[in-house]
Amino acid sequence: MSQQQHSVATNATQDLAIKPSINTLAQGSMFWQPDYREASPWLEHLPFLFWLVEALRPQQAVGLGVESVAHFAVCQAASRLRLGTRCFMVGVQHEEDAASKQDAEAIRAYAADHFSTISQWLEATSTRAIDQFDEGSVDLLLLHVEADDNSVDYLLDRWLSKLSTQGVVVVPGVARREPGCLVFRAFETLKARYPHFVFHHAGGLGVIAVGNNLPSLLKNLLSSLESAASTQVVQDVFARLGRSCQDKLTAGHQQQLAKTLEARVSEQSGKLLDAEQQLNQQSEQLQQVGSEREKLKARLEQQESRFAQERGRLAERVSSLEEFNDELKKELMRQRDQGDRQTAEARENAQAVKVSEQSLSQAQKQLEAKENDLLAAREENAELISKLEKTEHSLSEAHKQNQDLENKKQALTTEVTETKQMLETRFSELAKLTSLLEANEKSLRSAHEENTGLTNKLQKTETSLQARFNELGQLTRKLQESEKNCSDVEQQLAQQKKEYATLSAQLKAATEREKEALSAVDERFRELAVLTELLEKNESQRDQLERELDDTKSANQKLEVDAKANRETQAQQRREIERQSHELANLVDQLEALRAAAPSADTSTQAELSAPKSVAKAPPLTKRAIKRQVALIEASQWFDAKWYLAQYPDIARDSKMSANPARHYLLMGGFEGRNPSPGFDSAYYLAHNPDVVESGINPLIHYLKFGEKEQRSVKG
Repeated sequence: MSQQQHSVATNATQDLAIKPSINTLAQGSMFWQPDYREASPWLEHLPFLFWLVEALRPQQAVGLGVESVAHFAVCQAASRLRLGTRCFMVGVQHEEDAASKQDAEAIRAYAADHFSTISQWLEATSTRAIDQFDEGSVDLLLLHVEADDNSVDYLLDRWLSKLSTQGVVVVPGVARREPGCLVFRAFETLKARYPHFVFHHAGGLGVIAVGNNLPSLLKNLLSSLESAASTQVVQDVFARLGRSCQDKLTAGHQQQLAKTLEARVSEQSGKLLDAEQQLNQQSEQLQQVGSEREKLKARLEQQESRFAQERGRLAERVSSLEEFNDELKKELMRQRDQGDRQTAEARENAQAVKVSEQSLSQAQKQLEAKENDLLAAREENAELISKLEKTEHSLSEAHKQNQDLENKKQALTTEVTETKQMLETRFSELAKLTSLLEANEKSLRSAHEENTGLTNKLQKTETSLQARFNELGQLTRKLQESEKNCSDVEQQLAQQKKEYATLSAQLKAATEREKEALSAVDERFRELAVLTELLEKNESQRDQLERELDDTKSANQKLEVDAKANRETQAQQRREIERQSHELANLVDQLEALRAAAPSADTSTQAELSAPKSVAKAPPLTKRAIKRQVALIEASQWFDAKWYLAQYPDIARDSKMSANPARHYLLMGGFEGRNPSPGFDSAYYLAHNPDVVESGINPLIHYLKFGEKEQRSVKG
């Protein structure tokens, strides 16, 4: 044990030695922790409320006002002490919004799950509910009123006749003196009329003893007012115990806040990852757009170079065609000139032939004249022999000349023919040149058309290039927008990182606060443990003093109360035994019917024979309670559905029971002694826990809700 614990123990021992009044009040219930914790003015007063229930042992407790914390605390104490107390909460919950409706449903569900046999919510006003209770039947009355409510005197006067001879009234908020608070004034008025005790922590709590037959522990509490020191000790002890409940709630809230912060951090981390993924995707898209842009640029450059080459080739082809056209024109002009010259020569040759023909005709005429002359000369033959030779000689010369003329005529004719053939050849060549010129002109026109088509194609290509350039401009603008979005996303990412850092700092601070709260709770529990040790040591002395100081009258009263409680308990047990006997008879009839309907297999017969006898049956449950408890069994590690069906073939053969084995175990199997799994023995648990048998709760449900916390054994 640390030095701090030794000092706490020493101080506590001195306090108890100086102020022994706490020893006369000590009970184990004052150290209990509430199972139901919510923010409430009653939260820090629950240890005293546990103590009061154990000291008063009420048969009927009523809480005026919808206050679930105090109501469930009374139910917890009554259930744990097995008092059989009927606990009522009187009030109307205004379910105007969804939150109020949800709170009301949660209260009803918690009551149905944990205190269905002792808790009841009367949805009526405090004044209208008075007639629902008998005179002198209420032992404990909890007045839960608002701080500005001035109806405490009125409510107490109306309910006074319903309080028993040991009736006690508890009022919270009596220490609040803020403007508008009126409860403390009503309590000051009641203090003058009845014995009382006041706690000043957590807004204050007033205890008013209305009855005149109070238990001894309550008398000891009220007698501590005779000493200011004793009163201070009692108030300090319960204030420290109450702070432990508040610390537990604070620690739970801190844990919930830490979980919420962790969830937010994980959510922000997920969003951060999504943002990073989006950023990566946008970066990839930007890279793809950039690569496409580079590809478009390369393609445009290639097209421009190709178009430049095509322009060069077209220009060369057009220039060559123009040169060829000029050469054809020149050749055509030369051929035309040559043809003209040949035509002129042919005309000159024709004129020469005509002159030769004229000279020949003249020569023929001369020959005829000479023949005539010859004929005349023949007549003068004799006379002109000498002239004849001359004439013959000139005739031979004329023949030679004629022959020459004939040769010249033939030569001229041949030359004319050749000239005609040459002209025809020239004309055919001229036709060929003309057709070639026409073909060249057609080729030139086609070249011009092709040039026009290429020019149009070039214009279309330039238009396409312009469109591509426009598209490239749009892509560039989109790229700029994407870069801008990327910068925005980076800014958001930086903002989310800042939020993440802030949340991390908050989580760290919450964790530190939680650690501090837990350390404070641990310190409080260590102090409580020391006090518990000291109280346990003094319990034996207190018991001995009580045995010596108790007179015969108090002993007789206690015996009478115990006898009355025993008689009521015996009557309840007899009714429970009769109910269980009736249910056992019904179960036996059902079992016999099942055995008669089942096949006579050896294994099934042995399983049926080995099935344990029923010991009890669950009290009637609502459908919602059955559904929740079935879900609790199915989620438990102690229930194995496959093993359950394999272990009990009679259940597996029944289609209705095998469809939901957990429901069968909840309603029947647990009370028949069937085991939910190899690790849990239902019969053993019921045999070693008679209170479970008396409560009629399913053994596994009882263990999951209460037995596991109380460390009860589940198997021999």
